[in-house]
Amino acid sequence: MGIATGMKDIVQDIVSSRDARVAELGKSKDEVKEMLGSFDASHKKMGTQLRGDLAQDKAKVKSKVKAMRNGFQTEHKEMHSALRKDLAGYSETIRGETAKMRQETRATHKEMSAELEKSLTEGVATRRSEVKSMRNDFHSSHKQTSAQLRKELADYDQGIKSEVAGKRQETKADLKEARAAWQGMAQAMEAKRAGVKVPPKKEKIKVPVMEKEEARAVEEEVPDLEAKLRAIIALHPEGITLAEVAEKLGVVPVVLGRASRSLLEKGLIRKEEKLYFPVASE
Repeated sequence: MGIATGMKDIVQDIVSSRDARVAELGKSKDEVKEMLGSFDASHKKMGTQLRGDLAQDKAKVKSKVKAMRNGFQTEHKEMHSALRKDLAGYSETIRGETAKMRQETRATHKEMSAELEKSLTEGVATRRSEVKSMRNDFHSSHKQTSAQLRKELADYDQGIKSEVAGKRQETKADLKEARAAWQGMAQAMEAKRAGVKVPPKKEKIKVPVMEKEEARAVEEEVPDLEAKLRAIIALHPEGITLAEVAEKLGVVPVVLGRASRSLLEKGLIRKEEKLYFPVASE
């Protein structure tokens, strides 16, 4: 019984609250409609007012713009007139200054032309005189140089001829001595091949510089050119040139060429650059 009574009360409360909510909702709808109507009326009023204000402002703006354009055109005309007037005056001033400058330039040009012509005339005369003097000096110097060169050339030619003549005489004497030495060596070799003992031919060549020990070694030990060459080289372990050997033997170096090659091939002497050295016997 208590539960049923409670449920009835709850249902009754729910129904009552629903009716209250429906009534409240209807009231809210009426308020919203009233508010919307008020907004619409206010909006229409504002639109009408704004259109009126805009029309008035537009007319005012047009009037102001028209006044500004008229003022600008008036100022433009005034400026144009003033500029034309100033330009006309400036152009006239420029014409006057230009004419004055042209006259001054012509006068200056005439003066410069006269000065340059005078200077050029004087310069041409001066240069002609200088060139003439230089040509005379050059011809004189050329003649002196030619004479000096001819004299020096003649002296040089005479010196060469004298030197060549002397060299020819020396060469003839050297060749004569070489031929005699070669013939003596050939005779000695022929005598050896034939088994006939031929006494060595005494050389009539004057030895310019020869130590006593070298001369004794050559006279006692060497009957032919190879032995002489080997004996001289043996006395110089520090090395000696073929020209120095030829000088000691009193012959030309060409005579010792074959003998030196033969000793080198036999391994009896050795050569380093231009020096010949003895080879130690085993």
